[in-house]
Amino acid sequence: MGHNEQSKGKGLAGLDADESAALVTAAADITLVIDAQGVIRQVITGSTDWQPSRAQGWVGKAWANVVTSESRPKIEEMLREAQAGKPDARWRHINQLSEQDEEIPILFSLVRVGKDGQMVAIGRDLRPVASLQARLVEAQQLMERDYLRLRGVEGQFRMLFDLVHDPVLLISARSHQIIEANRAGGQYLQKDRQSIIGEAIEAFLSDRATSALHNTLQQVASSGRPAEVSLRFVKHQAAARVLVSYLRQESDTVFMVRIDSEKPHPGEDTALLEAVRQFSDGLVLTDTKGIIRSANPAFVEMIQMVHAGQVIGEPLNHWLGRANTDLLVMINSLSQGGSVRLFSTQLIGHAGLVVPVEISGVSVQSDDQPFLAFVIRDVGRRLEGRLDQASRPRSNQDLTSLVGRMPLREIVGETVDLIEKLCIEAALKITKNNRASAADMLGLSRQSLYVKLRRYGIEGPDSDED
Repeated sequence: MGHNEQSKGKGLAGLDADESAALVTAAADITLVIDAQGVIRQVITGSTDWQPSRAQGWVGKAWANVVTSESRPKIEEMLREAQAGKPDARWRHINQLSEQDEEIPILFSLVRVGKDGQMVAIGRDLRPVASLQARLVEAQQLMERDYLRLRGVEGQFRMLFDLVHDPVLLISARSHQIIEANRAGGQYLQKDRQSIIGEAIEAFLSDRATSALHNTLQQVASSGRPAEVSLRFVKHQAAARVLVSYLRQESDTVFMVRIDSEKPHPGEDTALLEAVRQFSDGLVLTDTKGIIRSANPAFVEMIQMVHAGQVIGEPLNHWLGRANTDLLVMINSLSQGGSVRLFSTQLIGHAGLVVPVEISGVSVQSDDQPFLAFVIRDVGRRLEGRLDQASRPRSNQDLTSLVGRMPLREIVGETVDLIEKLCIEAALKITKNNRASAADMLGLSRQSLYVKLRRYGIEGPDSDED
């Protein structure tokens, strides 16, 4: 006899009736005690989810009469097998009927106990499993509906995508490979649309255009705002305007590249845009509230930033010396006169470097909305030349020209120096360059007078010297 057979024969032999009943109650959700005629004599519920009133109506009735019609053949077969003493009882799915004719799915196994034909049906409640199955079916149906809806949306998207007149390409931010293109995009690149999928966009650009595209992609990725660039594709002689936008596709970053398929305007517009981009003075376009919409590299360099994407959407007064005053004054001047010329102020760079500048601006009316254009010129070297020791301010006009370029404290200092110099020159003129007499007239010692003469660069012979 094997180990399993010994376990079946003797493992539970030492249990008495009460212990066996407790074991069966703990292991089963519901237990039916059935006599040899198949009549239910006792119902024992082991699960807290069971209400005794649901099953007490089964007592005294034939088991086959309290189940659904499709379960009756299963009951009759289970009773025959148990009466025949078949050792391996099968588990069968039975749908019991409650007093309210509610179907209760239960998994039963029928075992014969005792010599008088008594049987015990051990049942496991299948309602939690049935609930999970119902939820699974519902979720699967929902997924199928969503899938069909997404298929419909995808079909509509592809139809609209192909109807767009301008060439549109979707490229990966990591590899710059084309992952999608509309029909116009394939025609513009002069290749079959499916054949360009997976190719790098650089393969269709000239060397200079490749560098410009990389800079634009970096700018768009940093700022999250669209940007426009002029690119020349190898299959076309003229450059095309390209609008680059930033998109999110699942966990990857995607750029949408829309190509203006219209023929560009005759050369002067393209040349003018390129000249502005390479201009040594800063050029900034803002809306009527001073929010930056575009800036050339010279302005970006003045404020010590890396690229234009970091300033797009920021207020211009963020970098002006008198942040709350300068921009308001210029906007008011533009609204009244349409232009402003040589407005003196300072630019404060990202690292704190202060640059004296002159700003000229103009208000431009467009079809969409008006915008403001500012030309910003660094005048630091010019001011250094004007304010050195050899060419300090000599008149009231010179002093008033410093307003806006220097703080009031420094202007007052320049005023004191100017008055001292004028007084010394007047004293020397009165005394005919006699420095001793001039010092007495000014109430200074000769040594102090000599220091100031050297400071202001006043030369000339001393009449009291040989």
